Amino acid sequence: MIALFSGTACLLLGIAFSGQQAYLGALVGYWVGFWYIIWIQLETQRSSELEIRVALKRMRGGLVARLGMVTLVVVTVARFQASWLFSLAIGIAAGVIVSFIIVANRKIQGERGDKRSA
Repeated sequence: MIALFSGTACLLLGIAFSGQQAYLGALVGYWVGFWYIIWIQLETQRSSELEIRVALKRMRGGLVARLGMVTLVVVTVARFQASWLFSLAIGIAAGVIVSFIIVANRKIQGERGDKRSA
């Protein structure tokens, strides 16, 4: 949550200093990208306990739902604020990268104590 809110604060400060309303698309994109990766992580954790066929079916459905959510956001922004599209794409990329780094780092930190000798 700290990364989400600190990234949001940085984007809001950038918008305030630049005075460009089009950068609000980056804020929307950052939130979408961040929640996209968190959603993938949660879905993967839930599916890891299931049988392989059921897990694959569930992950396939989750992929369609996630892509539908991102498509809905992009289409909505394109319809109402077309000038935000470029900053929306940059924001989605930033949100995905930042949240992926955080999830991967948390996973690596959690596995350090699980070293097993063969």
